[in-house]
Amino acid sequence: MSRVQNDVSQLQELLTGGVLNLLVNVISLVGIVIVMISMNPRLALITLSVVPVLGIIVVIWQQYARRAFIRVRQAIAEVNDRLQEGISGVRVTQSLNREDVNYEQFDDVNKAHYDANLNAIRLQALMQPTVQVMTGIAYGLLIIFGGQQVLAETMQPGVLIGFILYIQRFFEPVMALTMEYTQLQRAMASGARIFELLDVEPEIQDEPDAIELPRIEGEIDFDHVHFSYLPGLEVLHDIDLTVKPGETVAIVGRTGAGKSSMMNLLARLYELEDNGGKITVDDYDVREVTQQSLRQQIGIVPQDAFLFSGTVEDNIRYGNMEATREDVVKAAQTVGVHDFINTMEEGYDSQVGERGGNLSAGQRQLVCLARAILTDPPILVLDEATSSVDTNAERIMQESLKQLSRNRTCIIIAHRLSTVTHADRIIALESGAIIEEGTHQELLDKKGLYYSMFGAMSTPGLESPDN
Repeated sequence: MSRVQNDVSQLQELLTGGVLNLLVNVISLVGIVIVMISMNPRLALITLSVVPVLGIIVVIWQQYARRAFIRVRQAIAEVNDRLQEGISGVRVTQSLNREDVNYEQFDDVNKAHYDANLNAIRLQALMQPTVQVMTGIAYGLLIIFGGQQVLAETMQPGVLIGFILYIQRFFEPVMALTMEYTQLQRAMASGARIFELLDVEPEIQDEPDAIELPRIEGEIDFDHVHFSYLPGLEVLHDIDLTVKPGETVAIVGRTGAGKSSMMNLLARLYELEDNGGKITVDDYDVREVTQQSLRQQIGIVPQDAFLFSGTVEDNIRYGNMEATREDVVKAAQTVGVHDFINTMEEGYDSQVGERGGNLSAGQRQLVCLARAILTDPPILVLDEATSSVDTNAERIMQESLKQLSRNRTCIIIAHRLSTVTHADRIIALESGAIIEEGTHQELLDKKGLYYSMFGAMSTPGLESPDN
């Protein structure tokens, strides 16, 4: 955000005014030099001999100034980052009595920004007296050598006076160029940070010959899939799984088992390595189709139900902007959130606030579910979608899933095993490998991983392993 806003603004200042001033001053300098040489070439060269010295000083100064100005841009980014984090996490800060500590940490970052600016200002301030010293030296050389020529009657006094005036006019644009150069250095520091961002290549890109994925039935096949985030540390080991069209499959396992990684690979939020097996959808390798056409047919409801600032309708229509109000209402009715929306002051036109702050966790999840349904995806993925909802919201979502799973492939990732008991098939993962597979009752009868997890949950109203 700092690069997009602050650095771009710094670059804008140079492009809107600095470039024009730079051009005007350069033209003025060239014209003055031409006139001085035409009047007295020898005296012009002597007088302007201070310019190369000034150039050397500027080159040395630039090395320090560039680092200083880059540090200023980095420092303001750190201030913005800490400020945004502090505001977003204010409730956690207050609940843990961290106000004083966070204030001290922010004060340190802010002080670093102050010091960086002070250092840059000091470097900037060095240039003006440097130019003034060079101007004084030029005047001295002019008076000494020009005066000798006047005394020797080889040059008219008027020419000397003209040179004095031209020297004054010469160093005025030099002074202005020095200030512009300072601004240029600031803009170059910002430009470097901007281009660093623009030059970042997406890790996941479509193949040059990638095809558009047609409307699919919803068959998913993980063919001996291996995956690792870091070299040598596999998180998925030889995953071999086929999900039939219209089947509801639940994937369960302890934290870190690799459940979400499987779904991220399916949607190509992460990419398989060349020797990491293959994932196909209706016999199409996901790496051989465009990302857009693939993700259009996979509706994902994440654990963190993220809503955008705007109305309830805007959030439901987020993935399908062509949907009508009737389509939005139908999707909300399907997931059981329509009645709640109608109780809001402005119904579907009600503002949800930043990140859906006006809604409860369960209400946000239901809105996200409606958003996914509105795209009418052949594949629906619920990634821990009920982990932060209350019992009532969970019941509503379970009832909704019974309707949503008709003629649609559903994959449910869950810690709450109460949401997966009616799945057609349950896959139990442990340490990135499939340990068990079967229906709810079949896995209970095996008395393995799923049995131990189900017993540990002790969910009220469900049959316990002992029964």
